[in-house]
Amino acid sequence: MLKGWAGKRLCVDLNVQKVWTEEIPREDLESFLGGRGLNAKFFSEKNDLSGLSSSDRNPLVFGTGPLAGTFAPCSGWTSVSILSPYTDPPSYAQVSMPGHWGPQLKFAGFDQLIVQGKAESPIYLVIDGSTVKFRDARSLWRKDTSETMLKIYEGKEGRSVEVLCIGPAGERLIPFANVTNRFSWTADHIGVGAVFGSKNLKAITVRGNNPLLIDRPPLFLELSRTLRDRICRDPHGSDLREEGAFFFLGKNGGGLGIKNFNEVSSSDLEEKWKASYLKTFLCGREGCFSCPVHCGRVTRMGGDHFGGVHLEAAWSLGPRIGVNDWEWTLQLFRFCQRQGLDPCSAGSLLSWMMGSFDEKVLSEQDLGNMECRWGDGEAALRVLHWIIREKGGGEGFRQGSLRAAKRLGKGLNQVAHCRGMDLPVRDPRSSMEYAVGLALFPEEWDYLRSIGPGDHSVSSGSRADDRGTAEHVSNIEDLKALADQTSLCPLVVARLPLMTPSDIADMMAAATGTDYRPETLLQKAKKTLDLERKLLGLTRDGEKGVSALPARFFERPLPDGSSLSKDFFEKEVSRFYQERGWPPPRGMEK
Repeated sequence: MLKGWAGKRLCVDLNVQKVWTEEIPREDLESFLGGRGLNAKFFSEKNDLSGLSSSDRNPLVFGTGPLAGTFAPCSGWTSVSILSPYTDPPSYAQVSMPGHWGPQLKFAGFDQLIVQGKAESPIYLVIDGSTVKFRDARSLWRKDTSETMLKIYEGKEGRSVEVLCIGPAGERLIPFANVTNRFSWTADHIGVGAVFGSKNLKAITVRGNNPLLIDRPPLFLELSRTLRDRICRDPHGSDLREEGAFFFLGKNGGGLGIKNFNEVSSSDLEEKWKASYLKTFLCGREGCFSCPVHCGRVTRMGGDHFGGVHLEAAWSLGPRIGVNDWEWTLQLFRFCQRQGLDPCSAGSLLSWMMGSFDEKVLSEQDLGNMECRWGDGEAALRVLHWIIREKGGGEGFRQGSLRAAKRLGKGLNQVAHCRGMDLPVRDPRSSMEYAVGLALFPEEWDYLRSIGPGDHSVSSGSRADDRGTAEHVSNIEDLKALADQTSLCPLVVARLPLMTPSDIADMMAAATGTDYRPETLLQKAKKTLDLERKLLGLTRDGEKGVSALPARFFERPLPDGSSLSKDFFEKEVSRFYQERGWPPPRGMEK
């Protein structure tokens, strides 16, 4: 009998409304652990991925790990994998989703959910233990995420279910549409909401009541308690609990991008910006499943209370577009949240539009006879309304800044991206480790992506300078993959290493009965990353040059003189390939 894992996947075909379960081979569970690893294994077994990304055949895959749904601290995360409609060109991508949805899938008896096909008309999927039903969602279509969840809670399913849904952005197939759980927790950056919409899938609700079997319950409980106490006592754990993702601001000499990375933040600016939010708008905390930290922020603005505000989202809709008024930032965020738009990608698009308008690359006519100036929150909100409307002139812009620039034939040099993915808010010139990590893993995403691997003041590890950039990036990504495979929070495992591989190995052994060692787990993480690399097609034959940043990040230094050496950058990217045993990218064989 399996312990820790459920050992089953639930498969759904929306075309014919058929449901079936499959046993997951134990060797796959032990080899790929779960979550991100199992998802990559599923996609690797597909014979041809090339024609799936732009069709309703695009698989929508959710994976949980062996620690999901247990008392292990910070074990509420779910890996979501798709062929992303937002990457350019479309490619395999996965994102880590916080919240409470994944543990309920585990309680229902499944390690993995695979949804394929397209319904004839809008539906939502109801998973209630081993029972699966298809509900008519036509009355929910065109409703925002808050309205959708409330309607479902007030309906047949009741309030004990976990709801994952899209808003109008996903219905209209906007490539940077997201999905939302419990009003606050989202899967961003790769276009999961657009894949929902392409399938006429409005929501997935899940509820389970199966007990999770643990191999050595007393030992597992003791390990979990000890680790929870240690996380709470750690200074960084305390900072994360008190200030959420904003704790990073002001501690590392600035370096966050302002006005499409034409300017950069200082520590003083970050501190003042953070203090304004904490003093005026913060009114509570929220946490994922089994989380002792509760780093989520509850915001009060007027009579409205909402969660989900974090560093990447707020900065993207604030200083990144020249907006220093928190009320406008929060209005823009709330609009994105209810419409089901990734606020980070929305901010990236706005910053490109504002910068291009400021430099007279884009005209008012290009923007639907609207002005779009730096710092104009009202104009930013008008633009977001414009691009999300079903009809109107915003269709080209709703594809994101890179595709919009290509379609218009102008503004391409102003787009801040890496291999088609929007950059997080930190300026890559502020850290070589961060820049190399972006180039190698642009699809990676979590709330603290903008903490660079070399930020030793918020890391318990040694400095990147002491170990080498490529090695440090490699270690961070291994930890991130391990967190995603086991359903642990990537913030406490990789970005702020409050939980070590030894801790995870001890909990895995107590939960599953398999004698895992830390180095064994890290090898399985590397195996998953290698498999994803193949899925991305980034081998010697498939690499289209170096996965480099736009030229302006190498050509223009920061105001303090910091610059990004292209030669050193390419050298470190090559070193990473060498350490992984991958053939070097084309043009970097030396």
